[in-house]
Amino acid sequence: MQVSVQILLATYNGARFLREQLDSLFNQTFQDFTVLLRDDGSTDDTLQIIEEYQRKFPDKINVLKDNLKNLGATQNFGVLLENANADYIFFCDQDDVWVKHKIELSLQKILALENGNHDVPCFIFSDMKAMDEAGNITDHSVWNKLLLHPEYCTLNRLLIQNIPHGCTMLINKAMRNLAVPIPKEAILHDHWMALIGAACGKSAYIEEPLLLLRNHTQNVTRKKNSLSDKIKRFSSNFWSKDQYEYFIRIRVSQAKALRERVANHTTQERLNLLDDFISLEKTNGLERKKLFLQNKFYSSTFWHTLKMIARA
Repeated sequence: MQVSVQILLATYNGARFLREQLDSLFNQTFQDFTVLLRDDGSTDDTLQIIEEYQRKFPDKINVLKDNLKNLGATQNFGVLLENANADYIFFCDQDDVWVKHKIELSLQKILALENGNHDVPCFIFSDMKAMDEAGNITDHSVWNKLLLHPEYCTLNRLLIQNIPHGCTMLINKAMRNLAVPIPKEAILHDHWMALIGAACGKSAYIEEPLLLLRNHTQNVTRKKNSLSDKIKRFSSNFWSKDQYEYFIRIRVSQAKALRERVANHTTQERLNLLDDFISLEKTNGLERKKLFLQNKFYSSTFWHTLKMIARA
């Protein structure tokens, strides 16, 4: 079966690690893909490196050019996604390293998930290893480090906490068509994609780490999202009413945008679940606790869930 594959690569001041990421793409066991790249206004040598690789791989790299700058990672990927047209689409950060069979294994998994039905939104995600700036492995499983459970990639839990990292995700065209445009209410592009899939489609995961996730001080999307920072945020801060209500408010806003998008593409049961989640904004006390417990609006850790419900 002949399929088209695109890798969406969003860049911004990524010169330090971009070559290593690009090399890992062009060393994949599966090579029948193109890269659709958009830069968000880099001021370092990122553009020069992109031009260098365009000369090396003129039929592989397409650069999307516009007059927009500093959109941020979510909307940078959003613009790329709106311009993507392949059967299967990967998201790629500028500073990671892909395991050489990442594309091959991910394609096998999503084709099995579709089982011949390409009209159902589907996505695949995997575990990762973590590395430092020098490329030294610091954790052999990001899922274990962050206490993430891939089997919790369900709508009720995703409304609280995202599970898949975008850099590991592969989506099909049906999912792309439903997900675009990414709304301003989306917390992150990968969170939005996971919610679309959970509300209207299917997902599967690969336990093998297929990517080396780089954590460093200059990382645009991770500088406040290091592994340790995420753990600290998800295990604290809920004793502040303002922080707690902000946590709920941005997720309710995202859920409202999701409900509007999927209203004609999902079941009444899932719409009712979204309605219950949206009503968290206007409830408190016992009523809010009841909504959490009845719908299992839980995070991936017991203590975070306990604090979240207790604070309600």
